[in-house]
Amino acid sequence: MAEAQYEVRVPDYVNVEELRKMLGNEHFAGTVMACWKIYDHKGNDYTRGKGDLDRTDNFKQAADNNGITPLQAWGVYFYKHVSAVWRFAKDGKVESEPIEGRICDVINYSILLLLLVREMRAAKETK
Repeated sequence: MAEAQYEVRVPDYVNVEELRKMLGNEHFAGTVMACWKIYDHKGNDYTRGKGDLDRTDNFKQAADNNGITPLQAWGVYFYKHVSAVWRFAKDGKVESEPIEGRICDVINYSILLLLLVREMRAAKETK
């Protein structure tokens, strides 16, 4: 997988060498790091300047603006990336960015879905 063209800002608490050992495979570790680069680079654009405080804020804002749930908003954004990957699978091409970036977007959006699900469960438990 081609490396994303973003500068890596791995949090201080992450030991990259230890992460590589835990993942056990250089290719897999490189893919995780490429996805992290994209997640980190694009994150502030989607959190309205809140940084790591709320990585799901964009879905909540879109939901509020459109009268849908945050999960539904997530689905709309996720579909855009899956659709690009599907087109690549079908036609062997993508238009706006390399397929590697789109694959990382699908991975990152899956992680964002996990965050939304955990938030929903936590909210239900506090009621």
